[in-house]
This record gives sequence, C-alpha cells and structure tokens, in this order.
Amino acid sequence: MMVVGLLCCHLLTAQKFNETITEELTFSSKSDENRLVVKNINGPIRVEGHDGNTIKLEAERTISAKSESYLEEGKKEIKLKIEERDNRVYVYVETPNNDFNIDSGRYENTRNNKWVKLNYRFEVDFVLKVPKSTSVELSTMNDGDIYAKDVQGNEIIVNNLNGSITLDNIAGKTDVNALNKDINITYYQNPSGDSKFHSLNGDINVTFKENLNADVSFKSLNGDMYTNYDTTALKPELIKTKTKNGKGVKYNMSSNQSYRIGKGGIRLDFNLLNGDATLKK
Repeated sequence: MMVVGLLCCHLLTAQKFNETITEELTFSSKSDENRLVVKNINGPIRVEGHDGNTIKLEAERTISAKSESYLEEGKKEIKLKIEERDNRVYVYVETPNNDFNIDSGRYENTRNNKWVKLNYRFEVDFVLKVPKSTSVELSTMNDGDIYAKDVQGNEIIVNNLNGSITLDNIAGKTDVNALNKDINITYYQNPSGDSKFHSLNGDINVTFKENLNADVSFKSLNGDMYTNYDTTALKPELIKTKTKNGKGVKYNMSSNQSYRIGKGGIRLDFNLLNGDATLKK
C-alpha cells in the first residue's frame, strides 16, 4: 500500500505600517542661542535652513513585522518625542531599548544594559526646515545619511555611526564625527571657533572660503592631508603628563602634524584612522 502525504505550507506575509507626522514648531524666544537637537536611531536626517521663523518638521515612521500582532507592538513602542527646554527644541525617537536623557544629551539603555530583541523593524526619516541662524545638533546610528544645507547658526554638531555626513553652504563652529563613511563640507562662511573633523573609516573633504586663517592639526594612521592653501609647518606640540613614579612631569611630542594657514587663529582638528583629509578653497 502506498501512502501519500500532503504537505501544507503556510506563507507568512510581511506586515508594514507607514505614517507621516508633520509639526510646525517655534522657539519660545528669539535668540542667537537657539538650537535644534535631532536624535535618530534608524534612518536619515535632512535639514535645510530657511528665512522663516518656525521649524517645519516632517517625520516618516515605518514599522515592518512578520505578523499583525508584532506590527501593532511596534506601532505602540516606537515613539516620536518633541520637547523644549530653555533655548533648545529636542526631537528624538524613543524605543524599548533607548531612552533619550535631555540632561546628558545622550541615549541611555532603559533595561539595566540588557538589550531586548524587537519583534519588528523600524525606521524614521526626518526632513526639517529651520531658521538659518539656528544652531543644530544632529545624530543617527543606522540606515541613514545626514544632510544639512544653508544652516548658518553659531554651531553645528553632527554624529553618524554608519552613514555619511554632508554639510552644504554652512557656517559656525563645527564638530563632526562619522564612523564608517565620508564627510563632505562646504562653508558659506569660515568657522568662527575651534572645530573638529573626525572619521574612523572614511575621507574628510572640506571646502573653506579663500580668506581662511587657522592652525590645522592632522592625524591619520593610514591617510594623508591634501590642500591648495599655502601652509607653514608648526613645531610639534608638547604634551605634559604627570608621572606615577613621583619623578614629576613628563613631556612627549604630539604625533599630530600641525600647519598654519594664513595668519593662524582658530584650531581645526582633523583626526582619522583610515582615510585622507582634503582642505581646499
């Protein structure tokens, strides 16, 4: 006797939820110290300066899961938060594993450093327009690049863990850090204060205005610095440290290469591990 078995296959259809959140925000007062802080986890950030007085926010929230119940779980747990404190507006994403602490300006683990595997995937794409004179602080971790254009406040701070950073026609003191991608910057006006440009596995390309006056510090394990500015080599910096054996103070030569452009002045710190830095006018 032959027995024929019937194999049934049940295919799981992926579930997806998508919504666009729009908000128009204003600072409580007009001040040169106004700052927009955007903290993302998964997804890109795009910011553009405009001549208006409001912050125009558009955030696209996407949740995907293998079942409707998991999808509903993600819709409840992935939250977009907006808060204002002093002269700062905070826009951030909150998850079961990440709670943003406004006092420290950082994400903190909410489960005593125990990471919980989520039953869904999520991404938030930010598009914002801000008054041009606003300082900005932007960061994301995964699945997105950061792009800012015409942002010309006192300071711009950008951190991206796994994406690129592009800043176009900007001004202000600058602090940028990309872990695994390139950094590309063009200035509308040269930075007014000491600035830092750091990348672990990418190149840094910066276009300044012609009248740059700065002292440039460069360090790269596997890279070089290129520039079309006239430069003057500076003496290595002496680093002073206290000894543990009670012999007093120890001085070491810095491994950074230092150059003066123009009359010198503000400090531009380029620190890379595997990449080149290009400074041009």
